Amino acid sequence: MHRVLVYRRKFLPRSETFIYEQLLGHQRVKPVVLTRQRPFNRKQFPYSPVYVRKTMAGLTRWLKRKKIKCLHARFGPAGLELLPYAKKAGLPLITSFHGFDATKRVRQSPRYRRALKRLFRKGKAFTVVSDYMKRRLIRLGCPGGKITLIRSGIDLRKFPMLSPQPVQDGEYRLLSVGRLTEKKGMDTLIKAFVQVHQKHPKAKLIIVGDGEQKKKLRSMIKKYKLGKHVVLKGALPHQAVQRELARCHLFVIACKTAKNGDQEGIPNVLMEAMASGRPVISTYHAGIPELVSHGETGYLVPERAPTKLGRMINHALASCHEWPEMTARARMKVEKNHDIHKQRLKLEELYLQMMKKR
Repeated sequence: MHRVLVYRRKFLPRSETFIYEQLLGHQRVKPVVLTRQRPFNRKQFPYSPVYVRKTMAGLTRWLKRKKIKCLHARFGPAGLELLPYAKKAGLPLITSFHGFDATKRVRQSPRYRRALKRLFRKGKAFTVVSDYMKRRLIRLGCPGGKITLIRSGIDLRKFPMLSPQPVQDGEYRLLSVGRLTEKKGMDTLIKAFVQVHQKHPKAKLIIVGDGEQKKKLRSMIKKYKLGKHVVLKGALPHQAVQRELARCHLFVIACKTAKNGDQEGIPNVLMEAMASGRPVISTYHAGIPELVSHGETGYLVPERAPTKLGRMINHALASCHEWPEMTARARMKVEKNHDIHKQRLKLEELYLQMMKKR
């Protein structure tokens, strides 16, 4: 079986289930993980083998010894790190772009942007999670013919279609899941929820996640006197998130472009909510409209528009008669475009194709 080196500098942040899922289930290749520090979240991501190299000295010989046939860098900066070793070892290099590496980092560092030109010229292939991201890479100078669309996917067996959750006495339960960072738009969501609370005083908003904006969000909850109605649950393991999905009536995530330019790919949790039969509301942000079609598979509003988001949540709650058909279409969309087994197959084909071109 051909061995592919998958390089992720940190293995593996809790939010990167999408990387872990693409390591599993290959039939014709064996991914071997390389990282720069001791792996963490091993209980969530129990993968083997994972090799740790604090420096890259001697990497070319190591690659030969491990019989590696192809290199796969996760994120643009990792592609730049591996590029000289790919050349020395005569191995094809694939680089996957996921979000900040084609947005925030480009804006923050002219040096990084210039270096990407070299990566695009010498790297053999690039993957993106959305057509939106493909257009960004092309604008940055990547030849379109080198780019393969491999969407993030979920294991649909873990997310069966759930029965609708009954609403008792107006006690609607809204759920949002994501790191508490600017681009997730949790502050926009809390502002929007003020309107929802006025119309549905027994509604609750559950926010799952942790991050640098926790203190700010707590202050907002206090300011708007929503202490009994907005709950910050912190980070939860995946099974607990699934339980929260089962209990909610509506899933909302208000993604936006951060002030530093950082953007999403497509949040996996949106796919999980749609696969589970929960109606979703999100924003016209990055690749999200490729997953959520307004009025068809969910609802969309502009970024940074709490008033419009609040109105849309109230509209969705008043339109629960639309949910059965909408959630059925949403499930079909995820099955068609975001089944992890289909996306893994595309990735495996790309690996084999690159090995043939050596």
